[in-house]
Amino acid sequence: MDKVRSELGPDAVILHTKKYTTGGILGYGGKKMVEVTAAIEDAPQSKILPPINASGKKESVPAGAPNIKQESYIRPIVPRQILESYKTANIRDDLSDKLDAQDFLPQNTAAENLNVVKADDKISVLSPTEIDQQKKIQEMERELAKMKVILDNVMGSQKSKSSSAVKKKISLKETLLGQEVNEAIVQEIIGNQDEQALLADKDDPYVREFLLKYLEKYMGTSAGIEIEKGKMKIVALIGATGVGKTTTLAKIASRFVLEQGLRAVLITADTYRISAVDQLKTYSDIIGLPLEIVYTPVELKNVINRHRDKQLILIDTAGRSQHNDYQLMELHDLLSVNDDIEKHLVLSATTKYKDVIDIIRKFSLCAPDKVIFTKTDETSSIGMILNLLKEYPLTLSYFTNGQSVPDDIFPAQSKNLADLLLR
Repeated sequence: MDKVRSELGPDAVILHTKKYTTGGILGYGGKKMVEVTAAIEDAPQSKILPPINASGKKESVPAGAPNIKQESYIRPIVPRQILESYKTANIRDDLSDKLDAQDFLPQNTAAENLNVVKADDKISVLSPTEIDQQKKIQEMERELAKMKVILDNVMGSQKSKSSSAVKKKISLKETLLGQEVNEAIVQEIIGNQDEQALLADKDDPYVREFLLKYLEKYMGTSAGIEIEKGKMKIVALIGATGVGKTTTLAKIASRFVLEQGLRAVLITADTYRISAVDQLKTYSDIIGLPLEIVYTPVELKNVINRHRDKQLILIDTAGRSQHNDYQLMELHDLLSVNDDIEKHLVLSATTKYKDVIDIIRKFSLCAPDKVIFTKTDETSSIGMILNLLKEYPLTLSYFTNGQSVPDDIFPAQSKNLADLLLR
């Protein structure tokens, strides 16, 4: 207090103290210090005698208090309403844990009883200005506590609503219409639906089984490329530009070579697109397959004859526009060199339905045997596939759903188509 008053004057009041140790090694041999926070009162303080206990003796410094000669000991007497506000806000600090019940005065305690007991048994009374400030602080604390309770209730109710909210059921009819399946096909499916499937959610296993039975009954699907033991299989991928023929060819090659250990060869006739040969050459090096480049139908025929010992020959063709009759005729002549070539028309699931129909009609010149749908992961509606299967006698071979080689490819089976429609 002497140091405080020498700095701030006789009206200074200590607001907070903090004990700590400085110096020493690992906390030993250090010097105990006290940090004191003080302020100047607006009005001079008056002094009253220290309280007298029942024995008529002055209250002594509590046990464990630091040596009076070395440092000051401060014990605040906190009004009850401050503690209550901390309790209400659920942020009661260590102060209330360190104080006993005798440290708290009734709420109607007079201002002159709000005092601070110091080690030298001198008590300083808070000024009226400080009492007003304390009241304002208490009021702010109460308001903050109320706001916290309100926020906790609001957040808790929202969390409760979100956790207890019942997921809205989406019927099979709504799902198929959302996938842009033709309404006539939807009505045909729904017409065969029993009451259980009609009312169930699309994620119900029963709904999937119901749709799967319909697809197996009406849609022709295959297990992809089927290779007979002891026979050579020749497969060519055809289609418009940018549908993913080269990447799909690499996925197919990887599956048969790396997983089944078949002897295979890659042939590319895509000499139009820049870096097309380099792309397939990279895949062939990774898989460990020979790569042949052909420019004419005669060269393709010679390469096929040269690799008669292979179990699988995969041919990558250049992308052709369905509006370019000359390019389509050129592709037809290329694939006519061998009647055993199985042609897979590659279509992108992101293409408009009208354009897909146009592509199928124009590429019918090459008489494709099966259809591959790529980029099923890049569209939110897959119903176009079901519409095409219902309108045209197509046989599906594969679906692809990403760029990863060889993972993002799977056979176009009924169960996989059902999963795509119900996703």
